[in-house]
Amino acid sequence: QLATFIRRFLKKRHGWTRDSHFHLEIAPPGQGSGEQWVRKRYPHELTAARSRGRHTFTLLIVGIDADTHSVADRIAALDRACKDRGIPQRTPQDAVVMVVPKRNIETWFAYLRGETVNEEDVYPRYPNESDCRDDVRALDEMCQRGELRDGAPPSLRAACSEYQKMKEMLAKKRI
Repeated sequence: QLATFIRRFLKKRHGWTRDSHFHLEIAPPGQGSGEQWVRKRYPHELTAARSRGRHTFTLLIVGIDADTHSVADRIAALDRACKDRGIPQRTPQDAVVMVVPKRNIETWFAYLRGETVNEEDVYPRYPNESDCRDDVRALDEMCQRGELRDGAPPSLRAACSEYQKMKEMLAKKRI
């Protein structure tokens, strides 16, 4: 669901419509923790993005739920995974964006539907991943105005800061 939301948001905000604009790596269902899968893959993907960046601009977007941890804890775990493999952690110069909803993406969806939310409760899932279309539209409208409405989850505000960095990187590369 998080990957679908990110992809739809980027298509809406940037007009990226071709599948060639995206290469998705999604945790395989039924093979354990998605968080663990992302944490294990992240050092490899960061290294690959840095390598490709010498030849062509590559943006790595990491989407992972914070669950009951903090956003900072989740990002620190990714940094530790790099350190454990002898790979320098993300720097401000790296074209890497962290999208870490706390508790999970459904918290953001509830907020984007106009509900009052907190990041501790569990909110219902959509029956189909494509059902997030209206939530993408709501976030896009807030981005056009340049601000989230009151009551935004802190993890969404953090993701918006990451998105702003991404926009600045894209502007420098004129993408």
